[in-house]
Amino acid sequence: MDHPFTKLKPEYTALLAAMVVRPDHVHLVDEVAKKLLASKARYLEVTAVDGVPAIYIGPSFEREADNDFTKNPAQGWPLHSRSQIIPHNGPFPDWKSAAIAAYNLNGLDKVGAGNWTWELICYYGELFNGFGYRDYHHMHSPYLWGGTNIQTVGKYTSDGKFDASHMDTQLGIIPLARRMVELDPSLVLTEEPFVPAPPIPSGIAAEPGFDTKDVQTALNTLGFLPPLVVDGSYGAKTRLMVQKFQHDYGLEADGLVGPLTTAALKKALENHAAPK
Repeated sequence: MDHPFTKLKPEYTALLAAMVVRPDHVHLVDEVAKKLLASKARYLEVTAVDGVPAIYIGPSFEREADNDFTKNPAQGWPLHSRSQIIPHNGPFPDWKSAAIAAYNLNGLDKVGAGNWTWELICYYGELFNGFGYRDYHHMHSPYLWGGTNIQTVGKYTSDGKFDASHMDTQLGIIPLARRMVELDPSLVLTEEPFVPAPPIPSGIAAEPGFDTKDVQTALNTLGFLPPLVVDGSYGAKTRLMVQKFQHDYGLEADGLVGPLTTAALKKALENHAAPK
């Protein structure tokens, strides 16, 4: 499917603003970010050649190969052998050569050092890993958002094999990149600050008169399980149920109740109440 950056940028902007690290992952994000910063000099050698920022290189390399410099940053394959995963590449004489080739695969080297933004890190991270989560499972990629409030259950456990009950335990590249910048401000991008817009406080952007309690009541009435506590708190359980509703009704499963989702909920309630 076609995924132009201009179309996806507003979504990334909203998600970046809303993202927080889950409390049980704060220590791990800090620990891994510090580990990556210890290798900053190696990342910057690649940045000097192709402009790809260290805060993209380190977190994506952690996802692909646990920051093991004997492996290929593209697929985690041993440097001195040809990869068995499409697209095939290698062997390489050293890690730097492999990294430059890896970022050339999807055009990351064409962005330009001064042009990188947080949205572009999201976009090229998703492109680098593949749009399968978006296209076939209507979910935000854990490659980006693992360990944060944006992540939902579901993971590709191997090439082409998706497990809807598996929670990806790897950290996403975005929380790691943000923590790297917090710990080392020299890595900050040259554009606007990390949070470009305020988040929607409750996760609701619906029309007046239809608040979080109304959403929770509607989902319960429509039979979505397990039933939600109607408390007006737009937490993880409510967001998950909203995503289920959106998926079932052909909407983008972003977990946010905007005008389209509000209209679909009201229509579904009308149909539910209509005489059979």
